[in-house]
Amino acid sequence: MTYVNFKEEVFVAKKQINKRRANNNKLFEKLSENKGINSEYSASEKYSFKEHRKLVLGGGHPKKEDEFEEVKDLDIICAKFIKCRFSNIKFTNCRFIACYFEECDFMGGGVVFQNCTFVKKDSDEKPNLNKEGNFSCEFNNCNIYAKFIYSTIEYIIFDNCNLKNTNFELSDMSSGMIFNSNLDMVIISDTDLSGAKIVNTYIKDLEFRDKDKSKMDEKTFIDKIKLREKTRDEYEGIYTVYENIADKFKDNNLNNNFGEYYFLCRKTQRKALKPLPKISSTIQLITCGYGERPLYAIYFSLFMILLFSILYLFFGIKVNEEIITYSDNIYKVLNLRTFLKDFNESLNLSVGMFAAIGLNEAQPSPRSYMISNLEMIIGVLMIGVGVGSLVKKIVR
Repeated sequence: MTYVNFKEEVFVAKKQINKRRANNNKLFEKLSENKGINSEYSASEKYSFKEHRKLVLGGGHPKKEDEFEEVKDLDIICAKFIKCRFSNIKFTNCRFIACYFEECDFMGGGVVFQNCTFVKKDSDEKPNLNKEGNFSCEFNNCNIYAKFIYSTIEYIIFDNCNLKNTNFELSDMSSGMIFNSNLDMVIISDTDLSGAKIVNTYIKDLEFRDKDKSKMDEKTFIDKIKLREKTRDEYEGIYTVYENIADKFKDNNLNNNFGEYYFLCRKTQRKALKPLPKISSTIQLITCGYGERPLYAIYFSLFMILLFSILYLFFGIKVNEEIITYSDNIYKVLNLRTFLKDFNESLNLSVGMFAAIGLNEAQPSPRSYMISNLEMIIGVLMIGVGVGSLVKKIVR
């Protein structure tokens, strides 16, 4: 009983990014060819409709943010930045329309994008009533140390990028996509993540620092994190990431999504625990999936019933005043007809003990009293655990 089908979500996200790139390429070629754009834009002659290779913007030794070189009120349209370096620079009130950043480094003291726009939503086609182009920007194979604040980064694509010490603050990142990347010390504050997708990305540290609330919806998807080092530190870091994601879904009243990431959090946390807490966590996992997998209770109960059925055969059951036991002669199992008859009696006894509904013809032998008592205790507990987990899911 899961609510996030990760395999299906990844398939849909890959299809979506291919479609978006095809749309971007089509619009980019068309816009580059005729260089016609709405009169509300004033294309920068220095950067627009050009390919820039190994260009350095800013530069110098790392500086404090208030010492950054500032670039203001530019419209950079259909520009390709290839193997360029951005450092100690602040873009304010700039609009990046159909820009590609390929193998670029945002380094030094970092780069600030304040009140910038990275998407062109209006369509230039006629008629364009109720039509949106969603013409976005792409960052491919880039190393990014930046801050996006009060910015519109809808439909943005980060592919095969390293985002380190990067902040998204008070921005609109709805329908944004991060693919095949690495996130390390990424902080999100009061940012709209509706429809955002993070796929096949290693997230080392992701934190939400909201004064209000970062927004998520049912289309927001964050893929499972594939372990690399499998060390205690990695387990602790990744379960904290899952915990932060789960809490944020819960803040947005998306309790089904919360449950899935909470399950991943607890499952990863178990690997970092000491022996005794780990045993307790393992029991919670296999009996009910930390309250998020009611079917686990059924599977575990069936397993216990079968296990005790076998134990009864070896410790002894009483049928028609005759004690049946296989402990003194294991080769009796080879007589299939007799074994199936005896196993049927022991299974009948096990079901009755587990469900605490009483006995039929078979009953435990004196040697099996402790076994039957133990099974009844486990059965009563599992009924409570299973019903509790199921009710919890139904209420959601």
